[in-house]
Amino acid sequence: MDSSLTKLIAVAVVAALFTAGAMTVFGGGGSSYQDEEILITGSTTLNPILSSFKEQYEKETVGVTLTITGGGSGHGINSAAQGSADIGMTSRDVRPSEMDAHPDLKIHTIGKDGVAIIVGSNAGITNLDRAQVEGIFNGTYTNWNQVGGNDGTIVIFNRDAASGTRDCFDSTVMLNSDTVASANEVASNGAMRSSVNGNPNGIGYVGLGFIDSETTALDIGGVSPTVENVASGAYEIQRDLILVTKGDPKGWSAAFLEWAMQPTAQKIVGELGFVPIA
Repeated sequence: MDSSLTKLIAVAVVAALFTAGAMTVFGGGGSSYQDEEILITGSTTLNPILSSFKEQYEKETVGVTLTITGGGSGHGINSAAQGSADIGMTSRDVRPSEMDAHPDLKIHTIGKDGVAIIVGSNAGITNLDRAQVEGIFNGTYTNWNQVGGNDGTIVIFNRDAASGTRDCFDSTVMLNSDTVASANEVASNGAMRSSVNGNPNGIGYVGLGFIDSETTALDIGGVSPTVENVASGAYEIQRDLILVTKGDPKGWSAAFLEWAMQPTAQKIVGELGFVPIA
């Protein structure tokens, strides 16, 4: 066979193989074949941030899918520690006992958040001090008129034990007592907002990003729960927003966590009502 013809055939074969490989990795016809999956689970506070991250990151990074589920901060930490998720989401600090049990856990802080105290439409107040909030939740005050509000029996809503939002509330507000056992327990920030907004005499707490036009968020000691006041430290009911990994992240997880601190991602944090840190 003529050497020129042999070379042409070889080039054609290589080109065909390359095209087939590209179709497999990147997808044909303008669609992408999802070749890598990053499993992320945990805090419902971080869920909207990571869901927005997913939308943007998958646009920018062909072949990578972020799969995001909830379950609470404790679930996120445990899932990362046990290797059933690539990344855990937690809106509370990793506890010393958790670090003792899993010393290879690595902390990646991507933002900050305030926890706002929210009330129903009949409360009749816009400001409480920390001790008054604690007094409501521990049962000292049972009627809104005892703290300067309208006449109405206070209905308390609390988060589940695995919640990072509850951990922040307990560690910054419930300093000397526990929440009454009769409090109504809800499983997420969204459920808390709906429950309090739907009960004229309700009280509860949510992350800043869950405050909407229907929600009444109280000033605490005259300080409003805003991004600016959390960033400055003036609003003290606040916590870090954290992603955790088992050991130093590798591969696509490492690339994603690096991206999470870039301007595009940090802008998303701010747009959702949380506090960017980079």
